[in-house]
Amino acid sequence: MSHASNLDDVARSLGSFGLAVARAVPMRNHTTWKIGGPADVFVEPESSEQLADVLRAVRMAGVPHVVMGGGANLLFADEGFRGVVIKLGAAMGRIEVEGRRLTVEAGASTCRMAWIAYRNGLTGLEPMMGIPGSVGGLVAMNGGSRRQGIGEWMDWIDALDVAGTAIRLDRAACRFSYRNSLFLMEPDRVVVRCSLSLSPGDPTAIRRAMLANLRERRRKFPLKRPSCGSVFKSSPELFELAGPPGRIIECLGFKGRRAGGAEVSPQHANFVVNTGEARAADVLALIRAIREAVHARYGVWMETEARYVRPNGGTVPAHEAA
Repeated sequence: MSHASNLDDVARSLGSFGLAVARAVPMRNHTTWKIGGPADVFVEPESSEQLADVLRAVRMAGVPHVVMGGGANLLFADEGFRGVVIKLGAAMGRIEVEGRRLTVEAGASTCRMAWIAYRNGLTGLEPMMGIPGSVGGLVAMNGGSRRQGIGEWMDWIDALDVAGTAIRLDRAACRFSYRNSLFLMEPDRVVVRCSLSLSPGDPTAIRRAMLANLRERRRKFPLKRPSCGSVFKSSPELFELAGPPGRIIECLGFKGRRAGGAEVSPQHANFVVNTGEARAADVLALIRAIREAVHARYGVWMETEARYVRPNGGTVPAHEAA
Protein backbone atom coordinates (compact mmCIF):
# COMPACT_ATOMS: atom_id res chain seq x y z
CA MET A 1 0.00 0.00 0.00
CA SER A 2 1.33 3.48 -0.88
CA HIS A 3 2.25 6.13 1.68
CA ALA A 4 -0.61 8.31 0.40
CA SER A 5 -3.09 5.46 0.87
CA ASN A 6 -1.83 4.87 4.40
CA LEU A 7 -2.33 8.56 5.17
CA ASP A 8 -5.85 8.49 3.74
CA ASP A 9 -6.66 5.47 5.90
CA VAL A 10 -5.23 7.01 9.07
CA ALA A 11 -7.04 10.32 8.39
CA ARG A 12 -10.36 8.43 8.16
CA SER A 13 -9.51 6.54 11.34
CA LEU A 14 -8.71 9.76 13.22
CA GLY A 15 -11.98 11.28 12.03
CA SER A 16 -13.84 8.37 13.59
CA PHE A 17 -12.60 9.53 17.03
CA GLY A 18 -14.54 12.77 16.64
CA LEU A 19 -11.44 14.76 15.72
CA ALA A 20 -11.34 17.50 13.11
CA VAL A 21 -8.75 16.25 10.61
CA ALA A 22 -7.05 18.86 8.43
CA ARG A 23 -4.88 18.19 5.38
CA ALA A 24 -1.92 20.11 3.90
CA VAL A 25 -1.64 22.46 6.88
CA PRO A 26 1.26 24.98 6.63
CA MET A 27 3.42 24.50 9.72
CA ARG A 28 4.59 28.12 9.55
CA ASN A 29 1.15 28.93 11.00
CA HIS A 30 1.84 26.80 14.08
CA THR A 31 5.38 27.76 15.07
CA THR A 32 6.83 30.93 16.59
CA TRP A 33 9.52 30.99 13.86
CA LYS A 34 6.75 31.16 11.20
CA ILE A 35 8.68 28.68 9.06
CA GLY A 36 7.70 25.29 7.66
CA GLY A 37 5.94 23.63 4.76
CA PRO A 38 2.64 21.72 4.86
CA ALA A 39 1.89 18.73 7.08
CA ASP A 40 -0.03 16.01 5.28
CA VAL A 41 -2.40 15.44 8.23
CA PHE A 42 -2.98 17.70 11.26
CA VAL A 43 -5.07 16.99 14.36
CA GLU A 44 -5.61 18.55 17.81
CA PRO A 45 -6.80 16.03 20.43
CA GLU A 46 -9.05 17.40 23.16
CA SER A 47 -8.22 14.89 25.90
CA SER A 48 -5.58 12.38 26.92
CA GLU A 49 -7.97 9.61 25.85
CA GLN A 50 -8.23 11.06 22.33
CA LEU A 51 -4.46 11.49 22.24
CA ALA A 52 -4.01 7.82 23.17
CA ASP A 53 -6.39 6.83 20.34
CA VAL A 54 -4.39 8.96 17.87
CA LEU A 55 -1.05 7.49 18.95
CA ARG A 56 -2.39 3.96 18.57
CA ALA A 57 -3.85 4.74 15.14
CA VAL A 58 -0.66 6.24 13.68
CA ARG A 59 1.39 3.39 15.13
CA MET A 60 -0.87 0.77 13.55
CA ALA A 61 -0.80 2.62 10.21
CA GLY A 62 2.99 2.87 10.30
CA VAL A 63 3.06 6.53 9.23
CA PRO A 64 5.45 9.14 10.66
CA HIS A 65 4.09 11.43 13.33
CA VAL A 66 5.28 14.27 15.52
CA VAL A 67 3.69 15.67 18.68
CA MET A 68 3.99 19.43 19.20
CA GLY A 69 2.69 22.12 21.50
CA GLY A 70 3.03 25.85 20.89
CA GLY A 71 5.83 25.35 18.35
CA ALA A 72 8.19 27.69 20.20
CA ASN A 73 11.28 25.54 19.75
CA LEU A 74 10.60 23.73 16.48
CA LEU A 75 11.92 24.30 12.98
CA PHE A 76 9.84 22.39 10.43
CA ALA A 77 11.41 21.51 7.10
CA ASP A 78 10.63 23.62 4.05
CA GLU A 79 9.18 20.48 2.46
CA GLY A 80 6.75 20.15 5.35
CA PHE A 81 5.94 16.86 7.07
CA ARG A 82 4.96 13.63 5.33
CA GLY A 83 2.85 12.24 8.11
CA VAL A 84 0.60 13.25 11.01
CA VAL A 85 1.24 16.31 13.17
CA ILE A 86 -0.48 16.00 16.55
CA LYS A 87 -0.83 19.38 18.24
CA LEU A 88 -1.55 19.64 21.96
CA GLY A 89 -3.29 22.99 22.17
CA ALA A 90 -5.67 24.93 24.39
CA ALA A 91 -8.20 22.07 24.49
CA MET A 92 -5.58 20.12 26.45
CA GLY A 93 -4.56 23.12 28.56
CA ARG A 94 -6.45 22.65 31.82
CA ILE A 95 -4.84 23.90 35.04
CA GLU A 96 -5.96 22.89 38.53
CA VAL A 97 -4.78 24.37 41.84
CA GLU A 98 -4.89 22.48 45.12
CA GLY A 99 -3.04 24.14 47.97
CA ARG A 100 0.59 24.52 46.88
CA ARG A 101 0.20 22.12 43.93
CA LEU A 102 -0.45 23.03 40.30
CA THR A 103 -1.57 20.26 37.96
CA VAL A 104 -1.07 21.45 34.40
CA GLU A 105 -1.95 19.81 31.08
CA ALA A 106 0.63 19.84 28.30
CA GLY A 107 -1.28 22.25 26.06
CA ALA A 108 -1.43 25.07 28.61
CA SER A 109 0.69 28.09 27.76
CA THR A 110 3.74 28.71 29.93
CA CYS A 111 2.64 32.29 30.61
CA ARG A 112 -0.85 31.21 31.70
CA MET A 113 0.66 28.67 34.11
CA ALA A 114 2.88 31.38 35.66
CA TRP A 115 -0.08 33.79 35.87
CA ILE A 116 -2.33 31.28 37.64
CA ALA A 117 0.45 30.52 40.13
CA TYR A 118 0.66 34.25 40.90
CA ARG A 119 -3.14 34.59 41.21
CA ASN A 120 -3.05 31.85 43.83
CA GLY A 121 -0.17 33.33 45.80
CA LEU A 122 2.37 30.71 44.70
CA THR A 123 5.96 31.64 43.98
CA GLY A 124 8.67 29.98 41.89
CA LEU A 125 7.42 30.41 38.34
CA GLU A 126 8.07 34.15 37.99
CA PRO A 127 11.01 33.53 35.57
CA MET A 128 8.65 31.57 33.29
CA MET A 129 6.55 34.66 32.57
CA GLY A 130 7.19 35.72 29.00
CA ILE A 131 8.56 32.37 27.81
CA PRO A 132 6.62 31.40 24.67
CA GLY A 133 5.17 28.00 23.95
CA SER A 134 3.31 25.42 25.99
CA VAL A 135 4.03 23.40 29.09
CA GLY A 136 4.53 20.04 27.38
CA GLY A 137 7.45 21.36 25.35
CA LEU A 138 8.79 23.28 28.35
CA VAL A 139 8.85 20.07 30.41
CA ALA A 140 10.41 17.99 27.63
CA MET A 141 13.37 20.35 27.25
CA ASN A 142 13.44 21.35 30.94
CA GLY A 143 13.04 24.90 29.73
CA GLY A 144 13.27 27.99 31.84
CA SER A 145 15.14 31.23 32.25
CA ARG A 146 18.91 31.47 32.50
CA ARG A 147 20.05 28.17 34.04
CA GLN A 148 16.77 27.42 35.83
CA GLY A 149 14.53 24.65 34.54
CA ILE A 150 10.90 23.72 35.15
CA GLY A 151 12.04 20.32 36.47
CA GLU A 152 13.06 21.96 39.74
CA TRP A 153 9.40 22.18 40.80
CA MET A 154 8.20 18.87 39.38
CA ASP A 155 6.50 16.18 41.47
CA TRP A 156 5.35 13.84 38.74
CA ILE A 157 4.52 13.70 35.04
CA ASP A 158 1.79 11.72 33.29
CA ALA A 159 2.84 10.57 29.84
CA LEU A 160 1.75 8.24 27.05
CA ASP A 161 4.01 5.85 25.18
CA VAL A 162 3.75 5.14 21.45
CA ALA A 163 1.14 2.47 22.12
CA GLY A 164 -1.04 4.99 23.97
CA THR A 165 -0.31 3.40 27.36
CA ALA A 166 -0.40 5.77 30.35
CA ILE A 167 2.75 6.11 32.48
CA ARG A 168 3.38 8.18 35.62
CA LEU A 169 6.99 9.25 36.22
CA ASP A 170 8.44 10.94 39.28
CA ARG A 171 11.01 13.73 39.00
CA ALA A 172 14.00 11.41 39.34
CA ALA A 173 12.75 9.16 36.52
CA CYS A 174 12.50 12.18 34.19
CA ARG A 175 16.31 12.69 34.36
CA PHE A 176 16.13 16.46 34.17
CA SER A 177 19.35 18.28 33.30
CA TYR A 178 20.20 21.58 31.62
CA ARG A 179 17.72 21.92 28.70
CA ASN A 180 17.26 18.16 28.58
CA SER A 181 15.13 15.35 29.97
CA LEU A 182 14.08 11.76 29.38
CA PHE A 183 11.48 13.04 26.90
CA LEU A 184 14.18 14.29 24.52
CA MET A 185 16.52 11.36 25.11
CA GLU A 186 13.73 8.80 24.57
CA PRO A 187 11.10 10.64 22.47
CA ASP A 188 8.65 7.72 22.37
CA ARG A 189 6.95 9.23 25.44
CA VAL A 190 4.55 12.18 25.21
CA VAL A 191 3.98 14.55 28.14
CA VAL A 192 0.26 14.78 28.95
CA ARG A 193 0.19 16.61 32.30
CA CYS A 194 2.47 17.45 35.18
CA SER A 195 2.25 18.33 38.84
CA LEU A 196 4.37 21.07 40.39
CA SER A 197 4.91 21.87 44.07
CA LEU A 198 5.37 25.59 44.65
CA SER A 199 5.82 27.77 47.74
CA PRO A 200 3.43 30.34 49.20
CA GLY A 201 4.51 33.89 48.48
CA ASP A 202 3.45 37.50 48.68
CA PRO A 203 1.30 38.24 45.60
CA THR A 204 2.61 41.81 45.40
CA ALA A 205 6.23 40.61 45.36
CA ILE A 206 5.41 37.86 42.86
CA ARG A 207 3.73 40.33 40.51
CA ARG A 208 6.62 42.76 40.82
CA ALA A 209 9.11 40.02 39.92
CA MET A 210 7.01 38.90 36.93
CA LEU A 211 6.78 42.44 35.55
CA ALA A 212 10.51 42.91 36.04
CA ASN A 213 11.15 39.70 34.06
CA LEU A 214 8.88 40.90 31.25
CA ARG A 215 10.63 44.30 31.12
CA GLU A 216 14.02 42.58 30.99
CA ARG A 217 12.89 40.31 28.14
CA ARG A 218 11.56 43.29 26.16
CA ARG A 219 14.84 45.16 26.70
CA LYS A 220 17.18 42.30 25.78
CA PHE A 221 15.35 40.20 23.22
CA PRO A 222 14.03 40.85 19.68
CA LEU A 223 10.38 40.12 20.36
CA LYS A 224 8.91 41.92 17.34
CA ARG A 225 10.14 39.38 14.78
CA PRO A 226 9.40 35.65 14.67
CA SER A 227 12.03 33.49 16.35
CA CYS A 228 12.39 30.39 18.52
CA GLY A 229 14.01 32.29 21.38
CA SER A 230 17.58 31.28 22.20
CA VAL A 231 19.00 29.10 19.45
CA PHE A 232 22.12 27.77 21.19
CA LYS A 233 22.57 26.21 24.61
CA SER A 234 25.00 27.70 27.07
CA SER A 235 28.02 25.39 27.36
CA PRO A 236 29.91 25.40 30.71
CA GLU A 237 33.18 24.90 28.81
CA LEU A 238 32.53 27.79 26.45
CA PHE A 239 31.13 29.98 29.21
CA GLU A 240 34.42 29.58 31.07
CA LEU A 241 36.37 30.54 27.93
CA ALA A 242 34.30 33.38 26.52
CA GLY A 243 30.89 33.80 28.17
CA PRO A 244 27.29 33.03 27.11
CA PRO A 245 26.36 32.12 23.51
CA GLY A 246 25.04 35.58 22.59
CA ARG A 247 28.29 37.27 23.58
CA ILE A 248 30.42 34.69 21.75
CA ILE A 249 28.39 34.97 18.54
CA GLU A 250 28.47 38.76 18.70
CA CYS A 251 32.26 38.84 19.24
CA LEU A 252 32.68 36.69 16.14
CA GLY A 253 30.90 39.34 14.07
CA PHE A 254 27.63 37.57 13.38
CA LYS A 255 25.18 40.24 14.57
CA GLY A 256 23.09 41.24 11.57
CA ARG A 257 24.44 38.38 9.42
CA ARG A 258 21.82 37.09 6.98
CA ALA A 259 21.12 33.96 5.01
CA GLY A 260 18.11 34.46 2.77
CA GLY A 261 15.26 35.68 4.99
CA ALA A 262 16.91 34.62 8.28
CA GLU A 263 19.03 37.03 10.31
CA VAL A 264 21.18 36.86 13.42
CA SER A 265 19.40 39.50 15.47
CA PRO A 266 21.23 42.84 15.78
CA GLN A 267 19.66 43.07 19.24
CA HIS A 268 20.70 39.68 20.66
CA ALA A 269 23.05 37.39 18.75
CA ASN A 270 21.64 34.14 20.16
CA PHE A 271 18.37 34.84 18.33
CA VAL A 272 17.88 34.01 14.66
CA VAL A 273 14.86 35.96 13.45
CA ASN A 274 12.60 35.59 10.44
CA THR A 275 12.70 38.88 8.53
CA GLY A 276 9.65 37.92 6.49
CA GLU A 277 10.21 35.03 4.12
CA ALA A 278 12.84 32.90 5.88
CA ARG A 279 13.17 29.23 5.03
CA ALA A 280 14.36 26.43 7.25
CA ALA A 281 17.40 26.12 4.97
CA ASP A 282 18.29 29.75 5.74
CA VAL A 283 18.19 29.16 9.50
CA LEU A 284 20.24 25.99 9.21
CA ALA A 285 22.84 27.82 7.09
CA LEU A 286 23.31 30.41 9.86
CA ILE A 287 23.49 27.73 12.54
CA ARG A 288 26.15 25.88 10.53
CA ALA A 289 28.21 29.04 9.93
CA ILE A 290 28.09 30.04 13.61
CA ARG A 291 29.07 26.57 14.83
CA GLU A 292 32.00 26.38 12.42
CA ALA A 293 33.28 29.82 13.44
CA VAL A 294 32.99 29.03 17.16
CA HIS A 295 34.74 25.69 16.71
CA ALA A 296 37.52 27.30 14.71
CA ARG A 297 38.10 29.86 17.48
CA TYR A 298 37.52 27.80 20.62
CA GLY A 299 37.63 24.14 19.60
CA VAL A 300 34.10 23.51 20.91
CA TRP A 301 30.99 22.59 18.91
CA MET A 302 27.97 24.54 20.14
CA GLU A 303 24.68 22.68 20.51
CA THR A 304 21.23 24.05 19.81
CA GLU A 305 18.13 24.30 21.97
CA ALA A 306 16.08 24.53 18.77
CA ARG A 307 14.98 21.24 17.22
CA TYR A 308 14.45 20.37 13.55
CA VAL A 309 11.52 18.25 12.33
CA ARG A 310 12.62 16.10 9.40
CA PRO A 311 10.19 15.85 6.46
CA ASN A 312 9.87 12.05 6.71
CA GLY A 313 9.80 11.73 10.48
CA GLY A 314 12.03 12.29 13.47
CA THR A 315 12.96 15.37 15.45
CA VAL A 316 16.63 16.16 16.08
CA PRO A 317 18.63 19.06 17.52
CA ALA A 318 18.86 21.66 14.76
CA HIS A 319 22.66 21.53 14.79
CA GLU A 320 22.50 17.90 13.66
CA ALA A 321 20.41 18.90 10.64
CA ALA A 322 22.72 21.86 9.91
